Amino acid sequence: MSTTLPADRKVRTTRSRPAARRTRILLTNGSPALCRPLDEDDLAELRALHQALPERDRYLRFSTLHPADLAGYLARTLAPDSGALSLGAVVRGRLVGAVQMIPVGGEVGEVAVVVAHEWRDHGVATALLEELAGAALRAGIRRFVADVLAENGGMLRVLTELGLPLNITWEGSSVRIEVALHGDERYSVAAEARHRRAAAASIQGVLRPETVAVVGAGSSEHSIGRAVLHKLRAAGFPGAVLAVNPHADQVDGVPCWPTVTELPCRVDLAVVAVPAPAVADVVRQCGEHGVRAVVLISAGLAGVPGLVDEVASLADRYGMRLVGPNTLGVVGPGERGRLDTTFIADPAPPGDVGLVAQSGGIAIAAVSAWQRLGLGLSAMVAIGDALDVDVRDVLAWFDEDPGTALAVVYAESEPDLRGLVPTAAHLAARMPVLALEAGTSVAGQRAAASHTARSATPHAVREAFYAATGIQPVMDLTELAAAVALLRGQPLPSAPAVVVLTNVGGGGVLAADACVAAGLRLDRLPEDVQERLRTVLPELAVTGNPVDTSAAVHAPAFAEALRILLASPAVGAVLTVTAPTAVSDPAPGVVAGAAASAAAGRATPVVDVQLTRATTVDRLALPGAPADRFLVSVNEPGTAARVLATAMRRREWLGRPVEAAQAPSRVDVRAAREVLASALSRAPDGDWLLPTEVSALCVAAGLRTVPASWVRTAGEARAVAQAYRGSVAVKGYVAGVLHKGDAGYLRLPVTEPAAAAAAVSEFRSRAGKAWLGAVVQPMVAPGDELLVGAVRDPSAGPIVVLGPGGRATDALGHRVHRFAPVTDTDAEEMIAATGLFGTAHGRALDRIGIADCVRRVGWLADALPEVAEIDVNPLVVTVARTAALDVRIRVEPAGPEVLAAQELAQRRDETSGGRARSVGPSGPCACGGRCASVTVADPAHSSPDLVLPREVTSDDVLARP
Repeated sequence: MSTTLPADRKVRTTRSRPAARRTRILLTNGSPALCRPLDEDDLAELRALHQALPERDRYLRFSTLHPADLAGYLARTLAPDSGALSLGAVVRGRLVGAVQMIPVGGEVGEVAVVVAHEWRDHGVATALLEELAGAALRAGIRRFVADVLAENGGMLRVLTELGLPLNITWEGSSVRIEVALHGDERYSVAAEARHRRAAAASIQGVLRPETVAVVGAGSSEHSIGRAVLHKLRAAGFPGAVLAVNPHADQVDGVPCWPTVTELPCRVDLAVVAVPAPAVADVVRQCGEHGVRAVVLISAGLAGVPGLVDEVASLADRYGMRLVGPNTLGVVGPGERGRLDTTFIADPAPPGDVGLVAQSGGIAIAAVSAWQRLGLGLSAMVAIGDALDVDVRDVLAWFDEDPGTALAVVYAESEPDLRGLVPTAAHLAARMPVLALEAGTSVAGQRAAASHTARSATPHAVREAFYAATGIQPVMDLTELAAAVALLRGQPLPSAPAVVVLTNVGGGGVLAADACVAAGLRLDRLPEDVQERLRTVLPELAVTGNPVDTSAAVHAPAFAEALRILLASPAVGAVLTVTAPTAVSDPAPGVVAGAAASAAAGRATPVVDVQLTRATTVDRLALPGAPADRFLVSVNEPGTAARVLATAMRRREWLGRPVEAAQAPSRVDVRAAREVLASALSRAPDGDWLLPTEVSALCVAAGLRTVPASWVRTAGEARAVAQAYRGSVAVKGYVAGVLHKGDAGYLRLPVTEPAAAAAAVSEFRSRAGKAWLGAVVQPMVAPGDELLVGAVRDPSAGPIVVLGPGGRATDALGHRVHRFAPVTDTDAEEMIAATGLFGTAHGRALDRIGIADCVRRVGWLADALPEVAEIDVNPLVVTVARTAALDVRIRVEPAGPEVLAAQELAQRRDETSGGRARSVGPSGPCACGGRCASVTVADPAHSSPDLVLPREVTSDDVLARP
């Protein structure tokens, strides 16, 4: 599989080689590969890769280059001053593929790929090209070109299925393909699907091994390795089990070998439970023996200097997936006879709930609770310190596993939340995904200067992540157990409104309060529903909502009332609250009513609260209902309301419109970049922008601001204030001072030009050498004040915040957080979630203007990786208009990885240039913009009968004679 490179192609020597980095990639067969730059030291191995190709592959790789010229060509392209970039994919120490890019002028680079014959069809070329695209963008390359023989179907398929916009020209027996390096939604979807399938395949050896070796199985009853052997046997693991112990011939009947390298057969999975100082040697032995995956139970690696990095390097070198260290172990899929490498006391029952957890203790508690509820595991991976296998890998497995119907995540830290988003969102579209909250205390809040940065606590970051992915958070283990049971035993709410049905008035009040606190709606029941309730309930019953049946109600009447509610289309869910009295116990009526409705095909969920229940969560069978329907019963109204809110949020998330974030109108990314380049030339290490720079950046972003003038002297302040012809505000800017009002550098209202001059004179005198200047700004009509901002988080990227602003910034309302860029739906949800717009006054405000500001701030943070913080505070909002009164922006140099990713995002709306034209009629595509911006060559340069569909596939290219 290769592209054709002509013999007369000149290698440019006038530009330096683009920077590239070592990274681990996953191939489609699940093999981890190390992608690294190639240089002159790799000449012999790269030459051997070419020479080992079958004759047919060599012909496709070099249509005009004689094999005698191969060594010279490769030496020239690997030379440091060639300007070419070569990346190689190394699996278990062997170079299995390479990609080369040679700059050929302007923003264009010519690419060629070679893959070892036996590694074709494993995604090597695709993975290398994706890595090459990032390095090329950092070097200013915007387009790849490749000349491919028309008969080279493999390479044509690779290039066309990348998902990037293409320009295709047939030239005799070859095809010229131009690839524009600006990914659109189609590329994102294709790249995520490739990663998901590869990640799931890569942990096949972890969860479906045929042979398991336990390293460190001792004869002591306290040996964890021995406990793992027992667990494998108890779970009925159907494969071969071996043990490694240099001091024993056998452990509990399992034969032992002194070292891993002496094992008599191939091993898919090694479970390692040895002291930390011995870990590196054992992992090295596993690699040398060809072990596919390692579950590293051993803890304490961080206490041995350099050990963590050494183990990670060994896993990379030998192409092994590694779970842990400090892991409880894993449980594989299967009903009878399954993998269980944990040391949990009780066997994990089979089921359809998938679990990925960093904490072994949390995993034990969760599995035990589910077992009491009749629920079990489809698979479990305790990732421990997550040195290699992480949450994203395991979620990809659940997505590809038909035996998993619900997934649960417990992660105390996640270094790449942004990268996790597409995988988690894809999974959440298929099944419920719950996350047990961790690390959300105020103690985790960062010490930051701006209001926006102070707002970006760990809890706020997780809030934005959950909103982006559809993962539903739960607060504790009881709530987790109840939510899992509800989502497995009951349908999702059928409408937004919840009804509380109770026989004890106080319990109904508690439940109603809990529902409101959880964000649930308790609408008054329609009159026809109330009338039907009155026909079956005692005379003293209250039928509004909550429905209080009175303490005298008997179980049959309670069951009939429940059936009436479940039959109403106005009722989305019912929360029952009961307690036995000396007269009656309506609890059996809850089961009877829910069972009858389920048997009749009703799809409205019920959550039961029995106030005198001894257990916190229980499962109640529903006789006559479908086999997968059961009732979850708890003893606290608050728990019931929160788990019902979890189901309601899932219903709402599934019903959200699917939309891609679009750049707001009238934005100028080039002008914005010029502002940032100028600012960073002034302050190479980063700084808060000066007001003139802020103003220019706001203009580039189309952000509506209140007019302002920058002055440095008292005389300038007097002249500006006089020109405004009215009251003004004077704001002093002093190095190191962010909050001007708190530091005494704010005067308002200033009614006379002389007073403005005096204020600037005073500020300047007090600031001394730290004086920067002042802003003179006309006073605006009073309005509601909001905070809109964005801050760049190390793991999540840019996060946008909306909440109360001005003097109320840290006092009132609720701040809402979302990932940038922000969609129209995101902006509307943020406005609603603040709780500031539910009154008549709030509903009359300029919500369109607020949403516009939120989207533009999100665009700035997303499109410009140098923007570290944005603080629009206050944003003044009236019925008629919205304007930013004060804007602060901090910039810092962006890392190369961030810049490369941003280049892809920035160029989504740009065309690939050249003589290309869009396929199909001008104007919006009938698909609504979901298709890729595929292009074909101008008709003057291609056959007149060529017609390509809007999404080019390999079949389209290969069909061309």
